[in-house]
Amino acid sequence: MSDRDILVTGGAGFIGSHLVRQLTDAGANVLVADNCFSGTPSLVPAGARLETVDIRDEEFADLIRAFEPTDVVHLAALHYIPYCNANPEEAFQVNTMGTRKLVSAARDLPGLDTMVFASSAAVYPPRKGPNSEASETGPMDIYGETKLVGEDLMRLFHRETGVPTVTARLFNVYGPSETNEHLVPAVLEQVRRGNREIELGNLTPKRDFVHVSDVARALRTLLAEFEGGYGTYNVGTGTEWSVREVVEQTSEALGEEIEVVQDEDRVRESDRPHLQADISRIRADFGWEPEVEFVAGLRDLLEQDEEVVVA
Repeated sequence: MSDRDILVTGGAGFIGSHLVRQLTDAGANVLVADNCFSGTPSLVPAGARLETVDIRDEEFADLIRAFEPTDVVHLAALHYIPYCNANPEEAFQVNTMGTRKLVSAARDLPGLDTMVFASSAAVYPPRKGPNSEASETGPMDIYGETKLVGEDLMRLFHRETGVPTVTARLFNVYGPSETNEHLVPAVLEQVRRGNREIELGNLTPKRDFVHVSDVARALRTLLAEFEGGYGTYNVGTGTEWSVREVVEQTSEALGEEIEVVQDEDRVRESDRPHLQADISRIRADFGWEPEVEFVAGLRDLLEQDEEVVVA
């Protein structure tokens, strides 16, 4: 990728910073656009250029036109569902209108080869069993709604420009440097405080947890190998873990007994019971497979904290 000029929106965030590191290691010239609302400038590797800018502003459109990227990966969004539910207008402005601002500016780019959009498994309705890309969509929260509209904007962008455009529906991403208060960091944060009785919300929902390094590799694969048209790909593992099972596996990795209790203040009425990926399409088209097994990923996270001794 040494001949690629790649714009990564949200590149100072959790997933973005891992992707940017992989791209710069491959020799790409990377421009990160991030307002650092949840992103962290120190996560951006030295080989990339960071511009602190909001994707809703005209300054962002000017930045795109001046940089003239060969490729764009659009990750910038408000991701944390409780925050989006509490601030629906802001979620719409950032996730939908920000995406609209991006595609509007990108229409004028003379040498754009590929557009990659990070969508979410939140576009699917509650469903027992794996979700394929052909499964019916039906978001149950404002975050999923904004991502589904973003997919429509990307589809329209491809239709109007002919630029190869690919959507990645990401399942539950975990790993180092996570910036939102999702399940895995909530568990580990309490363990790191010395708690062995973990307070969580709903305990029965099952999720498909995929390591951030695998997600970054999937995005890089789509960027490099998607050849044309418009495509949609799930990025997950195909395996579900319940909240209780996550705590049990954390206990096993730690080598200590951990109990879990339900905190009614943390319970979400809207939590879906299942969310699982069918990854047969990305496997068949690109040979991509997740490499980090979930329990091994948890153990690595625990071992990265010097204050936690892993058996």
